[in-house]
Amino acid sequence: MDDVKTEIEALLYENAADFEIAKVLKKEIKTYFDTLEETFATSGGKDFLVKHTKKIDSILKLIYKIAKREMFEHYAPMTNSIPLALVALGSYGREQLCVHSDIDLMIVYKEIPGYNSKEMIEKILYILWDTGLKLGHRVHTVEELLDVSRTDITIKTALIESRFIEGSNFIWMETQNAISQIRHDNVKEFIDLKLKEQAAKHTKYPITMEPNLKDGAGGFRDANLVYWIGKVLYNTDNIKSLPADIIKEKEYKSFRIALEFLFRVRSALHLVSKKKEDKLRLDLIPDIATLLGYKMTQKDHMRFASKVIGSIKTNRLYSMIWLE
Repeated sequence: MDDVKTEIEALLYENAADFEIAKVLKKEIKTYFDTLEETFATSGGKDFLVKHTKKIDSILKLIYKIAKREMFEHYAPMTNSIPLALVALGSYGREQLCVHSDIDLMIVYKEIPGYNSKEMIEKILYILWDTGLKLGHRVHTVEELLDVSRTDITIKTALIESRFIEGSNFIWMETQNAISQIRHDNVKEFIDLKLKEQAAKHTKYPITMEPNLKDGAGGFRDANLVYWIGKVLYNTDNIKSLPADIIKEKEYKSFRIALEFLFRVRSALHLVSKKKEDKLRLDLIPDIATLLGYKMTQKDHMRFASKVIGSIKTNRLYSMIWLE
């Protein structure tokens, strides 16, 4: 990454066009994605997702610095003084970003005369789009956040998972205050809607020999739901820190082992299919099993498939117990 920064610095000095800078970033991103299997081989399930999240963070931080330099040149104010912040949402906010999942980014800002916040936001987004990253983005003022959260349950869910990436700590503090309001807003309605949403997904994606690892019964959304409800009720940062009378240590250990394995399976699924894929298709099992260290035999493939289903059932069981 240091070589990339040096190359970009030279381009900035030459007043190169944004697309020239984006080309350098695009090349770095391609190299990174081409070597992901090597990283996966030496990483745990959640650890791999955290490493991937941090890499995307580093790219976004660099793009912010590029935009700041282009906007203000050698007279740039301190970052805290520029009234905008880059915020991660959803799985990206939870540091569980899978390889080919959309990068959910929110830019929060205040329109203060003299800073041209909107122009800087446009510059950040244009560079991001030119890099080819799969980006889902939202742009809001701090004052809009509560009203926006009331328009859609999915938006509210994403907002309560917000995580600061780069920008003004002052804007982030105001954003956190807004998120606290959102978390306390219509809690019962939020929980009821999320439970109904989950029931509908379970009906659509029951546990089968080709399970949906994200939205299906026993998939990641079951674990997410425990976290989301824990977040609005207890402001917990993770499932483990929920009250001891809800989460027993022995139960959590079994649940975490199953979840860790499913993290690795889903990452392998993305790597093998080379796209965003949540359905564990039977035709992909040999390649996924091999990536996870299983032998190329039918017996080992069956052993792998059995462990997947067992882990899904464990995830489903404890999620049901904790949500009762």
